[in-house]
Amino acid sequence: MTDEPLLSVRNLKKHYPITEGILSKQVGAAKAVDGISFDIEEGETLGLVGESGCGKSTAASSIIRLEEATDGEVIFNGGGRQGRTRNQDGSHPNDITQFEDEELKAFRRDAQMIFQDPSSSLDPRMTVGSSVAEMLLVHGMTDKERRREIVEDLLERVGLEAEYYDRYPHEFSGGQKQRIALARALVLNPEFIVADEPVSALDVSIRAEILSLLNDIQEEFGLSMLFISHDMSVVREVCDRVAVMYLGEIVEIGDTEDVFSDPQHPYTEALLSAIPTPDPTLDRENIELKGTVPSPISPPSGCRFHTRCHKVIQSGEYDLEQSDWRALLTFRDKVQTGEIDPSSIRNALSGEDMDPSDVDDETVKTQLRVEFDLPETLSDRDAESTLQTAIDALAEGRIEDANEELSVFSTPCEKEEPAETDHGNGHLSSCLRNQSAAERAEPAPADD
Repeated sequence: MTDEPLLSVRNLKKHYPITEGILSKQVGAAKAVDGISFDIEEGETLGLVGESGCGKSTAASSIIRLEEATDGEVIFNGGGRQGRTRNQDGSHPNDITQFEDEELKAFRRDAQMIFQDPSSSLDPRMTVGSSVAEMLLVHGMTDKERRREIVEDLLERVGLEAEYYDRYPHEFSGGQKQRIALARALVLNPEFIVADEPVSALDVSIRAEILSLLNDIQEEFGLSMLFISHDMSVVREVCDRVAVMYLGEIVEIGDTEDVFSDPQHPYTEALLSAIPTPDPTLDRENIELKGTVPSPISPPSGCRFHTRCHKVIQSGEYDLEQSDWRALLTFRDKVQTGEIDPSSIRNALSGEDMDPSDVDDETVKTQLRVEFDLPETLSDRDAESTLQTAIDALAEGRIEDANEELSVFSTPCEKEEPAETDHGNGHLSSCLRNQSAAERAEPAPADD
C-alpha cells in the first residue's frame, strides 16, 4: 500500500428533496447520506454495514457517480490525506463529483460496481459474452475477435467455461450470473470495485463460493473494494476494515477485528449480537432494539441512535435499571407524538361483549405498563411518582397533562451531538458514552 489512499470520501451527502403542491415546492429532504467520510487504501477492502435503509447503497451509488451527490467530495487516485493542490475555485482536481463527461468516462475504466441482483443487471436479450464485451466496445476496442478473446479468458478466471460466451442469462443459475457480473466488472481492469450486497440474493450454499472468488480475484488483480452488506458474518470474512452506518451517518469505523472484538458503539454491539452462532451452549446476549425507529426526513437531534439505544444515558436525577430507562423514554416519546390513545386501549380490552366505558381505569393503567415494558413499580421513587401521575392522566384522557409530566425525563443523548472518539489504531466511534462529562460540556471548536 502507498502512503495515500486510493479513494477519499469527505463529508459526502445525498439528500432527496420532499416536494408538495402543483409547483413542487420543496418542503424538506430525506437525508439518506448525511456527511460520511472515510478512506480506502490500495488493495484494501472496506466493509460498509448497517440495517436496511441506513443509506449504504445510496452512498455507494453516489461514490461511483451513478447518482449525483448533494455535497461533499469523492477524491479518487490522487487525493491524499493532505488534499494536495486544489483548483483556484477550491475544488480538487481529482474530485469525482466535479468530473465532466470525458473525465467521468475515464473514471469508469478504473471503477466498477457489482449489484445485488445479477438477474436484473444482465440484459436478457444479449448473450452474456456480448454483455461483458460491451464495456470494451464503449471504451474504444473495435476489434471483435480481441474482445471475444478477453471475455472468454475472464469467464474462465471467474470459474465458468469460455463457450458460455454465446449463451443467454436465463440459462444460468444465480451464482453463475453473479460470476458473469464479476467478469463484466473486471473487463476494463479497474482499480476499484463497489460490491453492493453481492451475495445477499444467493443461496447460502453458493455464497461461500462467490466470496472466495472475490477474495481470489482481488488478490490477483490488486483491487481495492468497498463491500456493502447487512450481514456482519460475511463482512468479517472478507473485509480489512469496517464502517458501521446508521441513519445516514458512520457511527464507528476501524480494523475489522478491533470492531468485532471491542465494539465502541451500542449500535455496533446490537448488530454483532444478531450474528448466528453454531454453538448452542454459548452464552451471548441477544440485543433487541426497542424504541422508535426514526425517519431520515426528520432525524432526531443529538445522537441519531438515541431513540432505540439500549445504553441511552440517564439524566443525573434518576437511578433506574437501564432497560426501565429505555422503556420510560420510549413511553414518553409515544405520548409526545400522540401515538397512545386511551380510548383505543379501552376498545381493545373490552372485546365484543363489553362496552368500552365499562373498562375501569386501573385496567387501562396496567395495560399501559405491560404494553410498554414498564415494571409495576420503578426502582426510583421520584421517577415512579412522575410516571404514575402521567399514567393516571392518560387513563382519564388528559393527554396534554401526561405529556407535561413525562417531559421531565430527558437524556443528554437527545441534546448533544457526539464527537468522534479515537480508540487507537484508526478505531473511531461517535458515542457520548465514550466522552467524559467534562468533554461533553466543552463547546465545539469554531470553524476557521
